[in-house]
Amino acid sequence: MANLSRIVFFLKQYQKQIQKKWKSLPLLLVFPILIIGLIFLILVSLLLPDEQQSIEVGLVDLDESEETTMLVDLIDEASLLGSYIHIKKYTAEEAQSALDMGTLSAYVTFPENFTTDLYQGHPVKIPIMGNQKQPVKSYIIKELLNSMTRYIASAQANILTINQYAKSLPIEDAERQEILLNQFNQFMLFTLSKDNIIQEEQISNLTTTSPVQYYSIAGWFILITIWMLSIYILIGKEDGLAIQNRMRLYGVTRFQQMVSRMLLVFIYGLVLGLISLFAFINLLKIEFYFSDYLRAGIVISLYSLLLLLVLAVIELIFTSKKVSLLVQISVTSIVLLLSGALIPTLYFPEQIKAILPFVFSTEAFHWLTELVLKGRLFIDVMPLLLLMLAGLGIFMGCSLWKERAKV
Repeated sequence: MANLSRIVFFLKQYQKQIQKKWKSLPLLLVFPILIIGLIFLILVSLLLPDEQQSIEVGLVDLDESEETTMLVDLIDEASLLGSYIHIKKYTAEEAQSALDMGTLSAYVTFPENFTTDLYQGHPVKIPIMGNQKQPVKSYIIKELLNSMTRYIASAQANILTINQYAKSLPIEDAERQEILLNQFNQFMLFTLSKDNIIQEEQISNLTTTSPVQYYSIAGWFILITIWMLSIYILIGKEDGLAIQNRMRLYGVTRFQQMVSRMLLVFIYGLVLGLISLFAFINLLKIEFYFSDYLRAGIVISLYSLLLLLVLAVIELIFTSKKVSLLVQISVTSIVLLLSGALIPTLYFPEQIKAILPFVFSTEAFHWLTELVLKGRLFIDVMPLLLLMLAGLGIFMGCSLWKERAKV
């Protein structure tokens, strides 16, 4: 009971310190916002995807048979080659003109007698004309065309087999031709529905797919970290040796003072964090519910407590105020770097990735991005809870060690 009353007493004393320094608080809160906002505005402007980077491909049908007309129309209407490759039907003259003007990266031609050669078993070639000024995009189209020709070769083998058996049956040429056309249509449906020529694999990289949202959340995460560190340093008044000895005679411990200080910084950090998160969510127009704010509040609380425990342990280990301050700033910078807010963890070396599950800032930022950007309905706080228990044990152990060392 006595410990609790002393903690409340020092809590009020630290609150009075903040009230005395109210003139510096606006600068303390606003200045990091301006600096972080300017930095991330530059990063977002560099990483925003350019909508003009899509590959434009032309289709030219010189055969103009029923089969090629159907195939060209389907490819033209359905994005068969992926969302970043735009395909459009052209005449030979229009395609060459667009290629010369740089509008097209390449155009593909279905040559004359394409269908006849396909049915008769002759080698089928699909010429491609690339843009010399866009060699990389032209090469991509060439590789995609090679994939498409493999499907055509497979279809040709099936059509030839059916055609060979159909010739031995007592049916007319028109009926046989209809059977081959049905087989060709089945091949097209198989191609469109099964593999879409390109097998796309989506890799989640929020820095490029959602750079504005990602760096906004990253900036907010860095902001609340700076706020907590700044407030912790602001109210860190070092008492003289005589005052410390007098307080120790009255049963006051360093542990009680630091708990009061950490509790006050935690309250301020949690309030500022939730208010700023609410502002970011509304600014970015992200769908966020009350339950999501509760989950985010849990993550922020655990992260704040762990950060304050780290700062407190550093202050207990290093007796010099200047050395302690330098180490606290350095460790906080490392914590932010490993979190993924400055540099996404996707780009970290494998050796560093192996230790990230044991870094509390990485876990906290991961779940915050999952909640805000991906709309997760659950969070796994067990790693953060275990880390907090470990940090609390280390803090209490260091406090007892310091108290005994002074006796």
